[in-house]
Amino acid sequence: MAILIFSIVAMGLGSAVVAGKNALLVSDIPTQLRQNVLFALMPMVRELRQTAASKISLADGASSSSITFKLPYDIDADEDVVDDIGNIEWGQDIVYSVDGAGQLIRTSAGTTSVIAPNIATLQFSRLAGEDALLQIDITVAKEDGQGNLYQDAEQATVKMRN
Repeated sequence: MAILIFSIVAMGLGSAVVAGKNALLVSDIPTQLRQNVLFALMPMVRELRQTAASKISLADGASSSSITFKLPYDIDADEDVVDDIGNIEWGQDIVYSVDGAGQLIRTSAGTTSVIAPNIATLQFSRLAGEDALLQIDITVAKEDGQGNLYQDAEQATVKMRN
């Protein structure tokens, strides 16, 4: 009789633990997605602020799911990104795009690094008539164990300054 009662109590507690764990995982997904959006946007915005409109791969009024650009770089190692005649020295191409696994990747000088996972869409747009403005639209998505889809999206406008 004691074993039967113990078994029933143990099964009830086990079910409660499993239900609690599932609830915790599901409630954590929106937080993870918000972090993914921020982790994706922060480095892109920081770097794109340093480039020039003439150094990005998008024409005025165009949109693309990836972007290629250059950053000021001290090519001649004189500790200044401006050359002898006053022109900015530019480094190698930097590319932001989404790979086949839904990860935001950054590629430069043959090195590729993952910036953020769960990227559903990424769109870069040059605002027509606003030469120095670039808009970034990003959507992240993740499905829980029950098949429910969670999404988060953000938009950032970057003013290129060089």
